Amino acid sequence: MNLMTVLRGKEKLTGRHVVLFGIILLFFLIFTGWSVAYTSQSQFCGTCHEMEPMYQTWQTSTHRNVDCEDCHTKPGVSGVVNAKAKGLKELYLHVTSSNIAPKADERDVNCYNCHQDKVKLNTGKALAAKEPHTVKHFDNGMNCITCHSGVVHNSKMNNTVPGRDTCARCHLDTMQK
Repeated sequence: MNLMTVLRGKEKLTGRHVVLFGIILLFFLIFTGWSVAYTSQSQFCGTCHEMEPMYQTWQTSTHRNVDCEDCHTKPGVSGVVNAKAKGLKELYLHVTSSNIAPKADERDVNCYNCHQDKVKLNTGKALAAKEPHTVKHFDNGMNCITCHSGVVHNSKMNNTVPGRDTCARCHLDTMQK
């Protein structure tokens, strides 16, 4: 009983072939599920020497109880598939090149998964209360990383909030009045 001869059309499909194919498919699905679960753990991210500095700063940050995947993978099946495909690409570069420097694209950081309550829709009221998280900032193409860059992966900044100098980068003229 050779499944390959059935696939090439040289042998007739039997119940044994269907069972064998089902068993192979089952093992493939189990292995795929296990692989996705295993590689989704933050500890797995820290096993790669290129990621070790980011893993170390994450462990001392205020986000140490948030898994890497929660921030760096878009929600849903397509987000997981895209993240795993990107991971396979990084693995390929790791094996074939000595010049790899992983860097998360700021658009790949999903702060809103946990912090959607921070965005204030009433801009006038928020600005009067000196609340910078206004929808106006986000409508102008900014995102959380614009002001909070390094909040998790910079050991000097990962437990602080941005100061006035961060606001001054864009609002210096307004702040001087």
